[in-house]
Amino acid sequence: MTTILLVDDNPVLLQMTGLILQSKGEYRVLGAETQQEAVVQCEQWRSEIDLLITDVCVGEQTGRAIAYALAALRPQLRVLFISGYPKDHLVRNELLGPADALLAKPFSAETLFRHVHEALNSSQQTQTVTPFRQSCVDKAAC
Repeated sequence: MTTILLVDDNPVLLQMTGLILQSKGEYRVLGAETQQEAVVQCEQWRSEIDLLITDVCVGEQTGRAIAYALAALRPQLRVLFISGYPKDHLVRNELLGPADALLAKPFSAETLFRHVHEALNSSQQTQTVTPFRQSCVDKAAC
């Protein structure tokens, strides 16, 4: 079974997205609301974690900073970012790189599954993700 680490600081979105992903029985979902919780999940989970799905801004942390922090623990981890902002805005504000996979909010279950499938079959891993911007204190950028 494929394991996904889902990081979102909105508990409702975290729960709903997790339920959608688990609905087909193909994915096991580990949830975290902060970078610290995500690191703990990575440290404590003994099996493979195949995909990180993270919001672009999680509290004051960027999704790229979270992915970069997890790279030391899980170098083979693939990454899918989610955000309600357009990709060009996020790239311009150094919150995403041009090659980063992005799922735009709001999304349907079908779109979520398609993006997850694409991310799992992608060569984009955390080792190639570098944090341009460490924090989302400037909420106008997020």
